[in-house]
Amino acid sequence: MPIPLTIATIPLRVLLIEASEDDASLVVRSLTRGGYSVVFERVESPEALTAALDGGAWDLAIADYMMPRFSGTAALELLRTRDPDMPFIFVSGTIGEDAVVAAMKTGAHDYITKGQMTRLVPAIDRELQDARVRRERKRAERRLAHLAYHDALTDLPNRTLLHDRLQQAVLGAYRTGKPLTLLVMDLDRFKEINDTLGHHAGDRVLQLVASRLRGTLRDVDTVARLGGDEFALILPSTDLDGAVATAAKVLLELERPLVVDGRTLGVRASIGIARFPQHGASAETLLRKADIAMYLAKGDSGGYAVYAADRDRQTHRRVTLATDLATAIDHDEFFLEYQPILHLRTGLVVGVEALVRWNHPLQGRLLPAEFIQLAEQTGLIHRLTPLVLDKALDEWPDADPSMPLTISVNVSSRNLQDPELPDRIQACLKARGALAPSLALEITENIIMSDPARSMETLTQLHNMGVRLAIDDFGTGYSSLGYLRRLPVDELKIDRSFVVGLGAGNDEVIVRSTIGLAHNLGLSVVAEGVESHAVQGQLLAYGCDAAQGMFISEPAAASVTREWIARRNAFGPAA
Repeated sequence: MPIPLTIATIPLRVLLIEASEDDASLVVRSLTRGGYSVVFERVESPEALTAALDGGAWDLAIADYMMPRFSGTAALELLRTRDPDMPFIFVSGTIGEDAVVAAMKTGAHDYITKGQMTRLVPAIDRELQDARVRRERKRAERRLAHLAYHDALTDLPNRTLLHDRLQQAVLGAYRTGKPLTLLVMDLDRFKEINDTLGHHAGDRVLQLVASRLRGTLRDVDTVARLGGDEFALILPSTDLDGAVATAAKVLLELERPLVVDGRTLGVRASIGIARFPQHGASAETLLRKADIAMYLAKGDSGGYAVYAADRDRQTHRRVTLATDLATAIDHDEFFLEYQPILHLRTGLVVGVEALVRWNHPLQGRLLPAEFIQLAEQTGLIHRLTPLVLDKALDEWPDADPSMPLTISVNVSSRNLQDPELPDRIQACLKARGALAPSLALEITENIIMSDPARSMETLTQLHNMGVRLAIDDFGTGYSSLGYLRRLPVDELKIDRSFVVGLGAGNDEVIVRSTIGLAHNLGLSVVAEGVESHAVQGQLLAYGCDAAQGMFISEPAAASVTREWIARRNAFGPAA
């Protein structure tokens, strides 16, 4: 058993490989006088040394060079097989210079004769410091080697290691003929967490997601972080049915709320699935196909999608558009057209809706349906919406008393969940000297219901500023009447699908009840999609306040729309 001596203050655990108890005591007394509190064990055979090494951790070893049953060099050789870095010092009788050189060549750190014990403590001080330096250097080297193949935030394999393991999995699938699938996953609307709660919260979400992914998969599977909020999962010996089951299991696991800094967060994900060899016979191809499938999953309600060649071309176009989107904002490739909103009873135009278009340098004029969802998925909507607001307020200055109009601008769910939105809009109005009631923000009911608490807070701030608020596409979502009653909105816009139905003799009950509901709540009603004089007349008879649509006027540039409004308002109801 180790024998403690507690006279001094610096703890030191020493293996004494020494046949003489007296010589061992001499060494211990020297160390104690040097300021060390020594715990030591004396051994004099290979078996005893092995047992001591198995029994605990030691700071250094001190050995006699020559012992009856066990030489110091043999002891050093045995110790080095267990601990290559432990300081090892010979303390022995006087021997020839050649013998000392030979002893040091075996890997000892120093050789001290028993007649020069004053050298022992300084030698140990030096060797312990050198050992600490060696350990720290090796620890740093191991850490750097680990970071070369692992993500620093989540400690998951990174893209480099993922690619290597995927290549090995492909080779293994070739040899064995067993199935192999790859899943690529990213988090939906993750940028909102970073934008609203800060990057600390975003990092914590990624760590929690990584932990859940590890807990969901098998030991033979690999989960890696590709970068940002994107992950990849290698599933060896897994067919398509198994991969789909795993994807569903992962999505279900991620639906459980995450708690970050005391705040409960909901996280959703989109997963793309590619299988070997049907979708690709190399690591690069499988990654590309799974990534394409992941983009397809963003448009599917299930949350996951299997790669399909017939949808590849369409997805490639979407990926290209997503890449072009940031450049388009920087280069101001967007422009606005305006559709007038007609007050049905007076026949006067009371507002215009701003409709954004993208003048793509290669694909030409693109409508919102082709890029707004991409802007939301990439987070670029936070740059696009202010651009639209600026353009709309610049092209329709509030200072024209002859044409007092409300300018309506559509707002995305991501915009509505941005706590800085009210301040940004207020600054935008102030910079142009525009009055808040001259601006209306159109928000779909699905957007409101996706995060009611945050939506209510933002809407209340905007309402208190005097900005008009309208629920767009009403009737296509799932708002509850009780919640709708509490919303600080001014207007409902009936979705065009119901208004078009009036012309075919359908949806009369829906339209009439919606108008009645809105009026009972003190809201005005605008009908979208008016395409005939008969439908316009029906809406007027139902008590609808205003309408817009191709029959009234097509969307056009601000100058064209302004001239059209001037002519229309000059005639009033007679028009």
